[in-house]
Amino acid sequence: MKKFLLFLFACLIMGGTSLRSQTATVTATNFDITNAGTKFTFDIYVLRTSADPYNMGLSTFVMQFTDGVMNNPVISNQSPRYSTGNYGPMATALFFGQQVALQINYISGPGVEVLADGGANGLGERVATITLDILQNVQAQVTWEASSSEIVTPTFTPIITGTYNGNYNGTLPVELSSFTSAVSNNNVILNWTTTGERNNSGFDIERKALSSNDWQKVNFVEGHGNSSQTVEYSYQDNNLNIGSYQYRLKQIDFNGNFEYFNLQSEIVIGAPQVFELKQNYPNPFNPSTKISFSLPNDSKVTLEIYDMSGKMVARILNNEFRSANYYTVDFNASDLSSGMYFYSLKTNNSIDTKKMLLVK
Repeated sequence: MKKFLLFLFACLIMGGTSLRSQTATVTATNFDITNAGTKFTFDIYVLRTSADPYNMGLSTFVMQFTDGVMNNPVISNQSPRYSTGNYGPMATALFFGQQVALQINYISGPGVEVLADGGANGLGERVATITLDILQNVQAQVTWEASSSEIVTPTFTPIITGTYNGNYNGTLPVELSSFTSAVSNNNVILNWTTTGERNNSGFDIERKALSSNDWQKVNFVEGHGNSSQTVEYSYQDNNLNIGSYQYRLKQIDFNGNFEYFNLQSEIVIGAPQVFELKQNYPNPFNPSTKISFSLPNDSKVTLEIYDMSGKMVARILNNEFRSANYYTVDFNASDLSSGMYFYSLKTNNSIDTKKMLLVK
């Protein structure tokens, strides 16, 4: 009788251990919008958070999102620990137009242990990456469907209690269908088209010289907020120097989220073909204006301002050397009275004069 009681007690202890709940944390992270705003991607990580080891079985992870905004899920970056050997390739599926599931296909054998090492990001090991097509530019509301998600072992014991972290509440972005450019002398004309906009504040125009790593904001073009129609945009970047340039758009939502769209072609501004003195801008002006000119050859340059009587009232450039290029100089007429003035540009081989109006 005593031996039987000891055996029963041992069975109860062993049974209690086998049924004790183990834990894991599953994290969705690295949410990103790629491929010119047409793809949505994220990673799923798993971390064992209990001390006792256990192996991965036929487990399922489900996330939900706003109905009808995404479809066509594709898996990449499958962990070889959970997709070879005792496992087949992982599978993904879309349910009800608003849920995406990732399935670990355990086949047979002992399986492999779920790791408790947090790794470089503290989230454990990456199980896979999921990519979906974006269908609508709306609030995505990507969250865990914890009641449909489950980590199980090959034998379904012990029970694994999962904690599910990570969500994406941003707006799926503007869909850009084209982004092109044209060059006129030292001016660049940018054209782009959207086929749908949601929560679109607008676009920063950014430019950098090909030899530089620094992007500079050129200007901002206001967006159309919410639109299901095709919208065409254009911006002209004027008076660039000789050189090679790259452009990109920074599309900004009203909530501060943003996405970059790069112009695929490089912009090259070549040397001027002719000598030209352009009309000052603005004109009329008060008290400052800009004077632009182009030099097809290296030359010494003089730029002077005259009043109606022919008296020189200012000299901006005094026989200064300039290489072939496009130039813009500022002229401040704070010390001059209102009236008509002339500005004259003289080089080694050419001279030109134009008039401008100062109105105070």
